[in-house]
Amino acid sequence: MKPLREVYPNLRQRMFEVLEHGRRRDFVARVLDIFLVVLVLANVVIVIAQSVPEVSARHGTLLLVLDRLCVLVFAIEFAARVWVASEHPMLKGHSELGARLRFMGTPMMVVDALALLPWLLEVLFPSSVLAPLTRIVRLLKLARYSPALATMGRVVASEWRALLACVFILGSVMLIAAAVMFAVEGQRQPERLGDLPKAIWWSAAMLAKIGGGETEPVTTLGRLVAAITVMMGIFCFALPVAIIGRGFYEEIRRRDFVVTFAMVARVPLFTRLDAPAIADLVSILRARTVSAGTVIIRKGDPGDAMFFVASGKVEVATGSEVVRLTEGSFFGEMALLTREPRSATVTALASTDLLVLDVDDFLKLLDRLPTFKEQVEEIARERRAANVKQL
Repeated sequence: MKPLREVYPNLRQRMFEVLEHGRRRDFVARVLDIFLVVLVLANVVIVIAQSVPEVSARHGTLLLVLDRLCVLVFAIEFAARVWVASEHPMLKGHSELGARLRFMGTPMMVVDALALLPWLLEVLFPSSVLAPLTRIVRLLKLARYSPALATMGRVVASEWRALLACVFILGSVMLIAAAVMFAVEGQRQPERLGDLPKAIWWSAAMLAKIGGGETEPVTTLGRLVAAITVMMGIFCFALPVAIIGRGFYEEIRRRDFVVTFAMVARVPLFTRLDAPAIADLVSILRARTVSAGTVIIRKGDPGDAMFFVASGKVEVATGSEVVRLTEGSFFGEMALLTREPRSATVTALASTDLLVLDVDDFLKLLDRLPTFKEQVEEIARERRAANVKQL
């Protein structure tokens, strides 16, 4: 039997691709992600089940064993991610130890480390009732497998100053409203508003749920203060929502730009372009993903766009010839250059990432980039000559 290193010459690189999604649509990576997500959710279910006395008394040992198995898998995952850290493109210039230390300081690796912390607390404090409840922190691991949760984390991290200012504003409004209500109604309702802590509780209730519960103002001025407090509560809670909404919009734009930029850089036709030119090109290209069997363009249809294959495979059928195009190829340019109907039908053979260039942007691009125009026209002539030869 061959040694494992001979079967996989670069085992660490392969593990990096699986763990850190080095290759898109990797089947093994998808299976591993699903397995880890199920494991995280199962661990949370175990925590909930252990809090029920009847379930804990009947199945306590089994639940504990399952929890320890989850911890073992999480520990192996953590160690594996640390081991493959030096394969990360952003850490290539560092030593192996330096790359691993820097990688361990990334937010998601910190979350992975926190997922192991509950086990350590249970070992150090076996009689503590609260230690097992800290396992709930493992829910944060889902951010690694959920783009939406990961985006939320990045938005909060980038907007923390503005959000902190919102907290300060909310606290100030709450204290001011409490102080005013204490001065106005403290003597009228000493059992409910007779001191500042009680007034602060009333103010928090008014700001949070638009209503003070059983404590209702008895004076006209008190009612006016309550009405202003309610309106300020709407403002205080709408402000962070607007900040997070704007942050989401900016983060999605940034992510789409990075993804499209990477896809453009993989197309050989654009390899001679500098970074500013590619960035300019990204602004006019649209990313599109099609599934296997999708007809992208049909023969005889009018030409309205040109397509670049960023990843995947398509089949071009002209009627007399069938050609397969893979990553880096492009099609659909002939109809735009000649203003004639499509001369071929193009079908996706696998899940394919495309970059779409509309006809108006295509013509503008030909004027702005003479080199690009020459390359496209040369390839179009070759394809047209090949089609004529087939006929």
